[in-house]
Amino acid sequence: MPGYEFEDHIIDAKIRLETLGNYSSAGVIFHITDEDSYYMALVSSKGYFRLDAVKDNSPKTLIAWTEIPEFDKVNFNLKIVACGVCLIFLVNGKWLGEINDDTAEYGKIGFVMASYAEDEKKAKNKKPQDEPQKTEEQESDKQNPENEYVCKAHLEYIFIDTRTKNIEELFNKLTDDININAEGRLRLAETFAVMGESAKALDQISRAWKRRDEVIRTVSASSEVRTKKELLLAARMSFRLGEYEKAEEFINAILEQWPDSAEGKIAYKEKTRILSELNKFDELNEFFVNNPFKIEKDLDYYTMLARCRWELKNYVDSAEAWDMAFAMKTDNGIYAVNAANAHEMAGNYDAALERYIAAGKLFINQDNMPELAALVQKLSVLGKDNWEAHALAGKWAFSIEDYDRCAKEFEISHKIRCALRPRPKADPALYYLWGLVFYIKGKIRTAIRLIKRAVSLAPDYDLFRKKLKELIKISEKKK
Repeated sequence: MPGYEFEDHIIDAKIRLETLGNYSSAGVIFHITDEDSYYMALVSSKGYFRLDAVKDNSPKTLIAWTEIPEFDKVNFNLKIVACGVCLIFLVNGKWLGEINDDTAEYGKIGFVMASYAEDEKKAKNKKPQDEPQKTEEQESDKQNPENEYVCKAHLEYIFIDTRTKNIEELFNKLTDDININAEGRLRLAETFAVMGESAKALDQISRAWKRRDEVIRTVSASSEVRTKKELLLAARMSFRLGEYEKAEEFINAILEQWPDSAEGKIAYKEKTRILSELNKFDELNEFFVNNPFKIEKDLDYYTMLARCRWELKNYVDSAEAWDMAFAMKTDNGIYAVNAANAHEMAGNYDAALERYIAAGKLFINQDNMPELAALVQKLSVLGKDNWEAHALAGKWAFSIEDYDRCAKEFEISHKIRCALRPRPKADPALYYLWGLVFYIKGKIRTAIRLIKRAVSLAPDYDLFRKKLKELIKISEKKK
């Protein structure tokens, strides 16, 4: 085949794969336009098929590893039909998949294999004492170069048909659903789903159902058979594509026929996601109320419940749900803010302030100043008599270099805290930043006094101690 280039063709190759105990694959590489652009179709020793396209040395998986039914993992026939941009693949006469792609429309053909043997580095790192004693047979193998291979692949024969009539006849036969069983398309649909190719997966599911329905109608009055597994996959693909009404139809079919199955349990949760996306909050709320023990109480459950109750202006229940979500993910300040908003709307201002402060602390620790900035007004109103609210406002002011406001907020925070009984534990970061503000304003003695306070509160924090030493040296030089 060297020197020959092919466009539309039928490739029929018989291959024998000797794994020698290792995981490997073999197949055909075709439409080779150059060493950096081609298609590669592989069949693995574990009984899976795969197709990759390489363009300018950049690989892309078109069909990820897809199971081959009734495969002996040694001898196989690989058939490839290329007609325009459509590529169709069969192994041992069974349809495995199809794809439309124009990465390479013509080129040369070759034989390829791949080995996934144990990393050589691991083998080299094996200690001598761990190696078993070699038998006489193993010693003799060293003299035979063939036994040095980790696997072998034999191309028994390859036939390439470029006759237009034959290609078109086979292409039409293989693209007619009557000639492809539903199971093959459903396996390919599962592969596309894993790859994130939702539209392709849904297309294969629809065509599989069409094929099955055609067969059933020849022997029965019934026209449709959908398994719960297939319906769930179809629903998820539809959801990913934003086709929520279609997804709801598939989920409803599961809940009507198999509500207590494993798929049914998942379907309850999927139903809430769909209703939420459709903004059907009255229906969603009713679904929550009618199925209190059938929906998994995970993080998604509480966030959807909270949003639903908020949209229905049931702020008390919304706040409770947001509190549950925040309790499950305590590093998410947005959940705390949402809980605070709901508490505020419900008139529970103390709980609202508590959640705003919790969110503010998280945003400070995560250096998320934009979110903290959005809270400052709430903290100023609800937390005018709260020392932590003023401390957070001061830290935000420091971040935007509004040092006058920063000093003012810290002073108010300090006075409120000192007036409380019992007095809450002081915040060392407040005194450190307050000290920096006085240093920036040129009042180094006050700065040193405040940073000494920060060091006394957090003696193991190196940043505070280094800054204190630095300021003391500057002060001594000035003297």
